[in-house]
Amino acid sequence: MKLKITIAGILFFGMAYAQHGANQVYTNQNPYNYKNTNGFQNAEKVSYNDDGITYRIAILNNVKPDSYMVTLGLNDEALSVKDCNAKINKRLDGFKSALKKMGIKEEEMFVDFISQTKIYDYKSSTASSQINITQVEKGFEIKKNIIIKLKDASLFDRLIDMASEHEIYNIIKVDYKKTDTEKIYDEMLSEANEVLKSRSKVYDKFGKRDFEEMPQLSVNFYSIQPGKQYKNYTASESSDISYYNEYYNSNKVMIRKEQRKDKTFYYDGIDIDSFDKIMNPDSPIVGIQYVMEFTITYKTKKKPKEETKKLYHIITPNGDVRTLDLKN
Repeated sequence: MKLKITIAGILFFGMAYAQHGANQVYTNQNPYNYKNTNGFQNAEKVSYNDDGITYRIAILNNVKPDSYMVTLGLNDEALSVKDCNAKINKRLDGFKSALKKMGIKEEEMFVDFISQTKIYDYKSSTASSQINITQVEKGFEIKKNIIIKLKDASLFDRLIDMASEHEIYNIIKVDYKKTDTEKIYDEMLSEANEVLKSRSKVYDKFGKRDFEEMPQLSVNFYSIQPGKQYKNYTASESSDISYYNEYYNSNKVMIRKEQRKDKTFYYDGIDIDSFDKIMNPDSPIVGIQYVMEFTITYKTKKKPKEETKKLYHIITPNGDVRTLDLKN
């Protein structure tokens, strides 16, 4: 029986990209490896033995998001809870009104109450030579977050400008959203099909064999948010300072002040070396990365066992051997 390919992908054993070193060489080299719980990344691409043949295919897709969920945080303090809540709500109401002028709807905003805590300070008093320090209540602090849906990344700068006008400076996180994940799944499955079609030629090269009609199929599909893929480094060179024994024996005090060294953050997507196909590889847009791990196994068709025919013989009184026919 010929091998029946029911699902397929293109033969793409590896991809290599040239890249200048740039300042990223200052970072600790700890590349982000995509999540896999079954050792998929280190498994053989094709396994062919007496039991059958297994193909493992990994597809990576760089996808531009449809929208963004931006979370901003703010807090306020006052002597009473009522006054504190009124102050923070006034800032939120003003910010929300400004957002509506940008075209952001009420249902595209959500205020999340985070915490309400007491604030403490210290009060000191002096009696003779004794100083008493006592902890006292100073008021209350309330923290809230506002979550905003942005359909266009170009609105982000305006959003941050408006937030600062209402004393909102804490940008907590940005989540990337994509709605048509089923379409992405189908597109990546189609690419896996093409890889499988080409890779299955190994079957013709190493010999024919009959396989079971239905293969065993496993597909692992998931996405990775950009926020998990940023790295940082501090690029600087500094002179060395030698300390002499004379310094420690003197009464002089040396103060060394370091210059500020900027820390650089940059997006470093998933390592592409283990993938058979990269979709949208040349896009500079920071987006969502989708991963498909595709495994299909064709089991060798077992030959039916031949029925063992039992023969019975008898010896006649005169010494002849005759076969006993049990059908009659």
